[in-house]
Amino acid sequence: MKPRRILTLQDTSEILEFAAREKALAVVTVQQNGSWQSLKCRFLEQDPNQRFFVLDYQSPSDKPLPSLRAGQYVGVSFRRKSRKILFPTVVEANGSFLLDDGSNIPAVRFRWPESMTELQRRAYYRTPVPNGTNLLANLWAGGRSVRAAVQESTLHVITGEAKDVSCGGALIRINQLSPPNWTADATVGVELHLPDGGPPLLTDAYYRGARHDPPGNLCLAIQFVGLELMADGQTVLQRITRCVQQFNRLSFATQPRSADHRFRG
Repeated sequence: MKPRRILTLQDTSEILEFAAREKALAVVTVQQNGSWQSLKCRFLEQDPNQRFFVLDYQSPSDKPLPSLRAGQYVGVSFRRKSRKILFPTVVEANGSFLLDDGSNIPAVRFRWPESMTELQRRAYYRTPVPNGTNLLANLWAGGRSVRAAVQESTLHVITGEAKDVSCGGALIRINQLSPPNWTADATVGVELHLPDGGPPLLTDAYYRGARHDPPGNLCLAIQFVGLELMADGQTVLQRITRCVQQFNRLSFATQPRSADHRFRG
């Protein structure tokens, strides 16, 4: 499940050609006013020679869209077969796109990506943390950019431990009886201590709400966000992927086997 860097023009061209042909659904992530915002859109066009691709820019509801302006860095993710593709890019221009029926829809042109990250989809499956392994976690409102302020003030830090984890997010069992008063989709900072001997993992996440695990413990669900735009995002993904892979191996090794089988270890 190691993330694979896609650097060749041929790989990138094939992937974006597939996305445009299939009108693949993409998620664009942008950081504005200290928080992360996302919008869903579809691929419309790609040109490897002029090195650009186009996504539509429409809201399926009355919810306002995040503003996108020329020169702005964004992250793009979408699924291709059993893989998830992530990459950073830059907005080149806002405009419209001419459909086959002659109508126009709002669209945005983006710069051709310099690199991509490809992940197997199972890296996004939530994998339970094995018994005896403690993944300590700290959460706070405002994202990792305010971590220093959190450490130096009385801002509320929630402590706990991850009960499951994936490259997409985690479920954190917290050491308190009531959930924080965070709004849904609020940006929170995450400090997660992975069992790989490295420094604590720091990233941003969306708060997805409170829930209880099977024993009834209060947990907070979080979704990692902005990894494709972080300078150390590739390293973070690699560390999480190795952790998920390790947990999957442990889970498989401890699964009971039927006594009817004749194999003996």
